[in-house]
Amino acid sequence: MNNDMWSALLSNTKCDECDMRSLDVECNSAYGFSTKIELKCKSCIKIFNSVFSSSRDDDSKCFHANKKLVEAFLKIGKGHAALELFSMAIGLHAMDKKTFSKCLHKLYEEKCSFKENILEISRKVVRKHHEDLLGTANGVIDITVSYDGTWQKRGHSSLYGIGIVIDILTGLIIDYEILSKYCPECTTAKRDLGENSAEYSIWYKSHQEECSENYVGSSNAMEVKAAEILWKRSIKNCGMRYVSILSDGNAKTYQHLLSLNVYGNCIKIAKEECINHVAKRLGTGLRNKILEWRNKGITIGGRKEGNLKENTPL
Repeated sequence: MNNDMWSALLSNTKCDECDMRSLDVECNSAYGFSTKIELKCKSCIKIFNSVFSSSRDDDSKCFHANKKLVEAFLKIGKGHAALELFSMAIGLHAMDKKTFSKCLHKLYEEKCSFKENILEISRKVVRKHHEDLLGTANGVIDITVSYDGTWQKRGHSSLYGIGIVIDILTGLIIDYEILSKYCPECTTAKRDLGENSAEYSIWYKSHQEECSENYVGSSNAMEVKAAEILWKRSIKNCGMRYVSILSDGNAKTYQHLLSLNVYGNCIKIAKEECINHVAKRLGTGLRNKILEWRNKGITIGGRKEGNLKENTPL
């Protein structure tokens, strides 16, 4: 709310100290999108009360407004730079990077706990379905899963990638792993302290455990690395062995898992072909064959059912 609106609201209210109609509201000390509001008499300079425009979280002391705005921008795939542009557009002070990072870490802690609870429920449902199907109730179970990776953006320059394991029987996500080549806090610290400085080395030692940069390598290889992490922890975290994998035509992940020999010599991971990817490759091959014969002056299409046509090869 604009300060002039507060002044108009209090214009006829007297100060109980000096009996003057000079009460006013001052907004000072902005902490991100939360501002300290003071009720003050301009005549006798008495401060009657002060309050922040947003409540704080009891455990982290983060302002609720700041945390919700950070969460909102994360949900639309934007970060601090977009929040700064938004602030400029509506004429508000921008949240600094340190406040943004603090809210980000708080949200991460909350979502990690939520994630673990959801995954635990999902794994229990998957286990029950497989135990009912197999007639067993104890020990590690062998299941068929679908696995795929995706990235924050197209191409091979993405800083973030994720690998996801989905149970074929139930369609539920069992586990996932996020890989990151970037840490905003490290970038800020390198800029402020100097990457080769002693201060940065001391800071990084305390930051290392919570650093979000957990991957070094090409973005294209993130899918393979995420699969390695997920398969290696499948027994410990889920009590399951992913003995059969349904995936796309890319054999790099499957070959890498075979080379790791994750479950020992007695259990070899099998690969199932996705029918959609098989149809896609078959369709591409048939279309290429149609063009090849057309260039030779031979038409193999037609109106009859079953004839090859470029727009409907399958």
